Amino acid sequence: MVRLCIFLLFSLVSFLAHAEDPPLKFCYVDHSMSPWVIGTNQGLVISAIRKAEKELHQTFELVRLPWKRCLNEVKEGRIQAAIGASYLKERASWGSYPTTAQGRLNKDLRLFNASFYLYKRVGSEVRWHDQQLMNLEQQHIGIQLGYSVGRELEKHGYPITYLPASDDLVNAFRSGELDFIVLESSEAKRIISTAPSLKNTIIRDDEPIMVAEQFLLFNTNYYLAHQAQVNTIWETLARIRKSRAYQVEAANALKFE
Repeated sequence: MVRLCIFLLFSLVSFLAHAEDPPLKFCYVDHSMSPWVIGTNQGLVISAIRKAEKELHQTFELVRLPWKRCLNEVKEGRIQAAIGASYLKERASWGSYPTTAQGRLNKDLRLFNASFYLYKRVGSEVRWHDQQLMNLEQQHIGIQLGYSVGRELEKHGYPITYLPASDDLVNAFRSGELDFIVLESSEAKRIISTAPSLKNTIIRDDEPIMVAEQFLLFNTNYYLAHQAQVNTIWETLARIRKSRAYQVEAANALKFE
């Protein structure tokens, strides 16, 4: 009986102390990246974070922001983490990704994978092959602002036109402003499925330009001060992603006509 009372007392103290902790702030892109992020506080990755919130008895405040601003807010420490950030060396200078015991990027603790493809006009001879764009000449490629795939293509010397959202890229393609755009495959399927006329004019290239693991990227100063907490969050999200219930939810969400 005494042991039970002591256990309950410690549990109550722990609960009250935890209840006083301010919520962690996570930001995410303010445009659709279906099915992972859809509108305000919707999408598969948001669902996983809400499940983790309940499991960990923590409060996560989710904030929609333009992607570059989201990353900058995390960099400056005003927000603790960015949802859905791929690995870039420059981001690792101020942000922390999950790593293995050997210090390597722990891809097993990702939120999801994102596959980026070149979308072009039917009949175009431009294609991505052997890590380069064939027959592009000096034509611009449209890419969503802040996406790491844009940085990678810039390193190869390709001219890039950045636009705020995938829908903006598709509109520029429709108007003839751009003949080549890079889209995340699931997001592209969403857009094309709602605009049947696009099926006659746009085609996806065969090889992905990039397949990037997307992580919950924490501000490094916050991570260093709360390593156990952050590691637990990463591990919980990975466990949820692998769960049967989440796999079924993801399979249903990824179905497109």
